[in-house]
Amino acid sequence: MEPVEEKIEAIQHVLASIFAAQRTLKVLAPEFKWAGLGNLLGDFGELVAIQAYKLKKASAGANGFDAVCEDGRKVQIKTNYAASQVGFRGNADILLVLNVTNDGNWTEMYFGPFAPVLAASRRSERDNKNMIAITKLQELQKVHGFKLQPKSLPELEVTPLPV
Repeated sequence: MEPVEEKIEAIQHVLASIFAAQRTLKVLAPEFKWAGLGNLLGDFGELVAIQAYKLKKASAGANGFDAVCEDGRKVQIKTNYAASQVGFRGNADILLVLNVTNDGNWTEMYFGPFAPVLAASRRSERDNKNMIAITKLQELQKVHGFKLQPKSLPELEVTPLPV
């Protein structure tokens, strides 16, 4: 087998593993789509946020928010892995941005009012969304961020897959 063919075959195996993992995720948390690589990260962030921050998942098709606080405020959840900025559409009461690391651990980047982030963002008409640099978001966290922050993900009940 030629080196290029070996490389393609190796990539196919990695993709097959990713798709198998996505099928497993759909069984473990069927309320999320777990489709596409971008959605995979976003769905994980929403799951973490909903569990750790005791939020209620918004109904499918909710415009501009992903979850709701106990007091009814709407929360838009964004998850970042390596990008230098975060993009968002719509409007909510609260913005929660999580960063996920290579090993699946997460940290809070911003948890606070949506309005200051919207005001500090730039509009990308081409992508039809607002963008804000991670560095700016971290500055806003210091000024506007909520002080109560969960430190770890609570235990999740995992149902074994049928064999």
